[in-house]
Formats: sequence, C-alpha cells, structure tokens
Amino acid sequence: MILLTGFESWDDIPSNPTSDLVEHLVSDEVVGEVLPVSFRRASERLEKLIRELRPEAVLNLGLAPERPVIRIERVAINLIDARIPDNDGEQPVDVPIDPDGPPCYFSLLPTREIVMALREEGIPAFLSYSAGTYLCNYVMYKTLRTLDIMGLRVPAGFIHVPYSSEMASKMDKPVPSLPLSTIKRAIQIALDVITSSSRA
Repeated sequence: MILLTGFESWDDIPSNPTSDLVEHLVSDEVVGEVLPVSFRRASERLEKLIRELRPEAVLNLGLAPERPVIRIERVAINLIDARIPDNDGEQPVDVPIDPDGPPCYFSLLPTREIVMALREEGIPAFLSYSAGTYLCNYVMYKTLRTLDIMGLRVPAGFIHVPYSSEMASKMDKPVPSLPLSTIKRAIQIALDVITSSSRA
C-alpha cells in the first residue's frame, strides 16, 4: 500500500492541483490524504498516518507554480525558513525541522527512473535538488525522518507539479501549467515505477 499526500490551497493560491490528484488516484493500493498547509497540523497528521498505516511507500506531492514541468525532488533539508505564514498564521524562520535530525535526507524514491519513464511518455520531467524551505520541504523531511525513526526503509519522497491548465485558465495572470490529465498520468507513472522498484 502506498500513502499519497497532497496539500490544500494557501495564501493567494485559489486551489491546489495536488488535492485533485490525491482524490483521482486513490485506489485499493493507494491511500490518499490532503494535508493542511500548517507546520504543526501537517506534522501531526503525517506522522500519525505513517505510524498507523506502515506503508510500503510514501509519495508526497506539492505545487511548484514556476515552471510547466514535473520536478522529482532529491533532497530535503532540516530547515524551515517560511517566506509567508502558513494557514494557521505561523511563520518560522531559521528553525530546524528536527533539532535531533540530520542536516538533510535524500529521497528514497527511484528518482532517475521516474524521470526517464515520464520523458519516455513525452512528459517534461526533471530532477530537482531543492524542495525549498516551506511546507513541501518540511513534509518531505518529516516523512523521511519518521520512516528513519521507525526503521522503515521504504521508497519515499516528493514530487512537485505545476498548475493544471484548467486552474490556469481561471486565473487573472499567466502562469505555467500542464493539463490535469497529463499531471495525473505523470503521477500514475511515478506510482507504477515506485511499485515496481519496491517489489524488485
């Protein structure tokens, strides 16, 4: 069983495509959860899910509105440096995610294999070496930290997606986007690669 997480909307973002992806991709083998854009509540919910489910893999999703590509993250750093408050009004700056944790964690996903599989299907995908210092990096680090503490060595990591074209068409400014069907297909391909790698 794979745990798939996305986020609710935040700040001036009207909606978050990752919440749609979670809803569309839930199946008998995929448990979906839309996390709050809150450092405290996301942490509590994520840790509870991982400890209760003991998943065979974890894939966290987030929105990166800068480019119309799928970004597979390779590194999560032990730092919160929030440029804006979360949805609870909290804005930690220069704070470690876990004072007892390592400086960083590397993704446990087959990152390069996912990129290759996506490109073979004509989907623009790239490896990324920075998940930022906001909620996306936070959730990636917390996922890997929780699994590490539990001694669970399973595929886990983070993928950033752009706006869906459907969402972009309703916005007042031009933003990079991909059709929701393309983004959904990309994440399904990633899930398939993860499943294959975990059973190899």
